[in-house]
Amino acid sequence: MRSTHDEAPVAGRRIRLGSSQFLVIDLTEPLDLDVEVFPGDPKPQKEIFSDIDETGYQHHVYRLGDHNFHPHGDAPSHQNADLKHLGFEAFDLSFCFNSAFMTDLSGSAEAVESDGIRFLTRVEKKHLEASANVLSKVGAVVIRTGYDEWLEINKPHSPETIPYLAEDASKFLSQFPNIKVVGIDSITIDPPEKHVSHIQLKDKLIVESLVHLHDIPEVAKSRFDLQTAPIRIVGATGGPVAAYAFVEV
Repeated sequence: MRSTHDEAPVAGRRIRLGSSQFLVIDLTEPLDLDVEVFPGDPKPQKEIFSDIDETGYQHHVYRLGDHNFHPHGDAPSHQNADLKHLGFEAFDLSFCFNSAFMTDLSGSAEAVESDGIRFLTRVEKKHLEASANVLSKVGAVVIRTGYDEWLEINKPHSPETIPYLAEDASKFLSQFPNIKVVGIDSITIDPPEKHVSHIQLKDKLIVESLVHLHDIPEVAKSRFDLQTAPIRIVGATGGPVAAYAFVEV
């Protein structure tokens, strides 16, 4: 059920930090073994190391791909041959907490509707350049294509319709040195068999598969605080990110 303008967002709750009160929106989903992944990628698996009925304690081992999580981050090594020595441990605290701006492109004229969900497949520079002024003042940009709703109901993915950044869009974003994090509600920022956007944005934390972006209030989209805390796995090409939007109320 989607929230109305009179209700708190479905994924959010109000908390107090010091003297300020915030509406915190969870942009992260619990990982389920039946999560839909990029076609051809491995699905998560669970191995029972110890069964509590037999040993007195429960211990499960999960075998996960680096990119199964909603959301997940990409390491510099993921698609950059010159940075293959930099795993997911590369992201320090400067990538974890940033002021953020979100552009919602789900209503764009080029957006398509599939199974009742409207989303933009190809994000171009023209969708972003009007926001250049605010982009120059924040540490993170979040791009909502509308695909977050697809992720939330765990529908299978088709390479032809997975949203991505066009080359001119990623080049445009790369020109903002103040931006540390580029987030999107797609499972990838590049189209199939392409690596342009990952290369253009290789000095930034790319966070993919963000969910519940539709719960960020309209009045807060131009400026809110974003937490994108990666689990720093040494040598991994990516990994889980705990992502939360903080809206001061």
